[in-house]
Amino acid sequence: MPPQSLDGEQVRLAFRFIAEQMRAKSEALRKLDAACGDGDLGITVTNGFAAIQNQLNKLRGEPPARLLITLGMTFNNAAASTFGVFFATAFMHAGKIIGDRKSVNASDLVAMLRAASQGIMARGRASVGDRTILDALVPACDAAAQAVADGGGIQEVLASAAEAAVKGAEATRDLAPKVGRARWLGDKVKGTQDPGATFVGYFLEACRDAYPTA
Repeated sequence: MPPQSLDGEQVRLAFRFIAEQMRAKSEALRKLDAACGDGDLGITVTNGFAAIQNQLNKLRGEPPARLLITLGMTFNNAAASTFGVFFATAFMHAGKIIGDRKSVNASDLVAMLRAASQGIMARGRASVGDRTILDALVPACDAAAQAVADGGGIQEVLASAAEAAVKGAEATRDLAPKVGRARWLGDKVKGTQDPGATFVGYFLEACRDAYPTA
């Protein structure tokens, strides 16, 4: 039976895998962003996760909260952008919600996802349906909470969150953007997934796949 909690070292090691997987998705994200905006998301993801990879060796022994907050700031410092700010905001809120816990369990993961989505919602002044990150992240939160209610552990929570995020991202094809630069394109972006929501799906899939090695 797999462990039902993750300590800071397990989270740190998982991020080696996550960062590599996300860098591999940078070109796909660049193409989506080029169709919906200015195409810089691929560069942001490459630079941000490269910085995370370089930082991980310095974070041995750190508790989960401090690790997440540091990685969020590292990403934004290396890839300063609107997306970088949202990434850092999500990680800072996720870290703060777990406080000084030395390990996190399935319920903690749900709280972290909720805190991340609420932080982004407040920072971006956006809601579900506005064709943003939230259209993938909020369904992921709901699916993760249901997985815990059904008795699932970390694996089930991450799998459920990833599946819901991917579906949420796919559903943005039918939405017109209401915030950000993409709103100026209006209906022209319909039929193409929102890049930020797609990022969330990719990221949670990477978290899911990292868990067996975490």
